[in-house]
Amino acid sequence: MKNERLKRIITGIIIVIVTFPILFFTDTLVITFYMMFVAVVGVFELLRCFKLNKWYILIPAEGIAVASHVISRLRLFGLKDIETEKLLYIYIFMAVLFVFYLFSLSVFMPDKYNIETNGFAGLMCVYVIAGSISPVLLCEIPNGMFAFPLIFISAWMTDVFAYGFGRKIGKHKLCPTISPKKSIEGAICGIAGNIIGFIIYAVVIMIAFKRQVSASYPALIITAVLLSVISQIGDLIMSLVKRRFGVKDFGKILPGHGGVLDRFDSITAVSIFIFMFYSILKAARIFI
Repeated sequence: MKNERLKRIITGIIIVIVTFPILFFTDTLVITFYMMFVAVVGVFELLRCFKLNKWYILIPAEGIAVASHVISRLRLFGLKDIETEKLLYIYIFMAVLFVFYLFSLSVFMPDKYNIETNGFAGLMCVYVIAGSISPVLLCEIPNGMFAFPLIFISAWMTDVFAYGFGRKIGKHKLCPTISPKKSIEGAICGIAGNIIGFIIYAVVIMIAFKRQVSASYPALIITAVLLSVISQIGDLIMSLVKRRFGVKDFGKILPGHGGVLDRFDSITAVSIFIFMFYSILKAARIFI
């Protein structure tokens, strides 16, 4: 148990050391390739969990994962960018096409594939790819680079405080049938940790920009609470998937954590919601 805990801590530190510098390269291909790696490995781990890791399923799934990241930042590849609205249509088309393909496998090979598993697998692959592409697209929105670090702050601060304090003071189970080790006390501590992380980040930004940037602390606290809750639900969703399909971890690439999805489960959920929030704000400014 102690060895596993030590592995988790060491791996977590390494992930932070590798990821933190990338937060300063949001307008380069560095973040694109980083999140593309998360998408490619994450999709593979999902399909393996569903026992759908056949080459004729992996190739189109991974192709969509790579294509989504490439077309989102064509200017960095020396090509002309595609408008955000058109990008959305392309993503929807690729997602529908992939899910339709999985449905077709259930139709023509019913003894090998059932429509429930294939449909759910398609939906989850789209979810993971959306979670990996959202941070990249967020960087393309005006001032989105300021919100980009909040994705990782929400996931990491929530996880660290929930895990650390939950082990010490957790008495009431949060979702015992899904994740027996998680507690209500740990969840509350995770929310508190995220509030602390958001406030520290806001102070650092204001100091860095010599108070040219201001922050509404009530709004900051409300946002921190909501994103911490979303982060924890995202974690529980992936735990439910693993339990439903009988796997302990999605992979073994990260000692002490499991697979990429075991570490990026919260980030996936948070990134989608932050991108949606900023997109709605951007659209609202157009009509106001």
